[in-house]
Amino acid sequence: MERKPSISRKVRMVVQIVFFILVVLIVLSHSLGELGITIPLIQGASLHAVCPFGGVVSLYQYITQGTFVQKIHDSSFYLMLIVFITAIIAGPVFCGWICPFGTFQEWIGKIGRRIFGKRYNAMVPAKLDRLLRYLRYVVLVWIVVMTAISAKLVFSAFDPYFALFNFWTGEVAITGFAVLGVVIALSLVIERPFCKYACPYGALLGVTNLFRVFKVRRNTSTCIDCKACDRACPMNIKVSATQTVHDHQCIACMACTSEQACPVKRTVELNTRTLGETSRKKTGITLKSLPIAIGLVVFILGTILLLSALGLWKTEGTKIPAKIQTGEYAGQFDPGDIRGSYSFADIEQNFGITASDLATAFGLDTTVKPAEAYLAKDLETAYPAVEGAGEIGTDSLRWFTALYLGLPHTPEDSTLLPQEAWVMLWERGKISEALFNQAGMQAIPMVGTDSTVIESPIKTEESRIIKGSTTYADLLAWGLTQTQIEEVLPYPIADPSIALRDFLSQKGLEFSTYKTILQQLLDAL
Repeated sequence: MERKPSISRKVRMVVQIVFFILVVLIVLSHSLGELGITIPLIQGASLHAVCPFGGVVSLYQYITQGTFVQKIHDSSFYLMLIVFITAIIAGPVFCGWICPFGTFQEWIGKIGRRIFGKRYNAMVPAKLDRLLRYLRYVVLVWIVVMTAISAKLVFSAFDPYFALFNFWTGEVAITGFAVLGVVIALSLVIERPFCKYACPYGALLGVTNLFRVFKVRRNTSTCIDCKACDRACPMNIKVSATQTVHDHQCIACMACTSEQACPVKRTVELNTRTLGETSRKKTGITLKSLPIAIGLVVFILGTILLLSALGLWKTEGTKIPAKIQTGEYAGQFDPGDIRGSYSFADIEQNFGITASDLATAFGLDTTVKPAEAYLAKDLETAYPAVEGAGEIGTDSLRWFTALYLGLPHTPEDSTLLPQEAWVMLWERGKISEALFNQAGMQAIPMVGTDSTVIESPIKTEESRIIKGSTTYADLLAWGLTQTQIEEVLPYPIADPSIALRDFLSQKGLEFSTYKTILQQLLDAL
């Protein structure tokens, strides 16, 4: 037996550190940009822009609408393809060599190994462990379906990877921090717990273990059954019990191979042919750690450089909103797809409302910066939330755009517009007098004035604006008759207290369509 050289383990560690640092630089790129420091290829990039799983969850929307899910860009799609190509060749090498969150779990695991010794990574009962390993496929299906339905990154609120690299930004949901805390705690007793039980991308890449070109193979004729490969595997795969590893949990880390754990040369290898079954002249091609490291770095970074030279590598969105798919407005851009990163210039280009009008409507100072440069998310800092009333933010811009163009959009219950926005809509004939009357109950002062809820110039005794929380009982109280309501709604409402949005959603109907009709009836009263 030969003493195992450490070069293989060191090579993999270097690759892990390189990509970990690269991701750290990406998430810091915005701060560096403010200091005048730019990083080629990732300038303006975000963590979402360099996450290949973003390309996966955007597939449905890209195929059906030709656009990406919010925060996902061209770069995510290309990375998805790059990673999939590497997985077809050598399996989930992305998981075992590149993923910075997998690396982070390994580093935490080193602490756990020191604390628990041989008990580390062996505390979960085998039956429970086998069951839990399929949980990540449930997570994968849930994320893909919910993202397709909502066109939003629903997992970002729970993603510990996002929480780890954005904890100082204020963008992380409390649920993300909670999941990250659980993963860190579990990493002290289980090797890569998130990878094993919850990672949706690991679940998808794990499928390639069934058909990848280079597989982990064991030569039964030279194996001494020492179980060293089993003990070395971070994913607890019983390598000694099979000739070829097809396990969906394999991350191609090479820890079990004759380069590292196995004490017998050419017994456990990443090979194209089953070992021990062919003549010496036809033993297949073996892939070592150093070629993997060089291949990954050259292929990934080289492809990115090539795409960049061709003008295809984009880490920032094209700012083209999705189009409305059904109804009389089908084919028009959907105001509901306006994102926080959209500038007023983007709104002007896509929807035709001038940036100067938007700045005026929202009371923004164009001497500070040009109207075209303001972003939708700037409204959130320009207008602090009015306690007990609501807030002005990106959804306010969506609502204003929809009202200005007569397009459907259902604002969130907390969404407000400033007084000047209502005045502009009224003066330009974009809204009815009745709606302008009612708007006074929701208008708030312009930037820099007293932050209290005020009434509009035209008084009203009662606000009758239909929202998602509006109930059947509210409609009756506002003056609509039961006959009028039943002529609009295709189904009778048995519970007068149920919110209209919830009721229509249960019936598979679009709330905005019926809201518009009912609002017109109210306005006519």
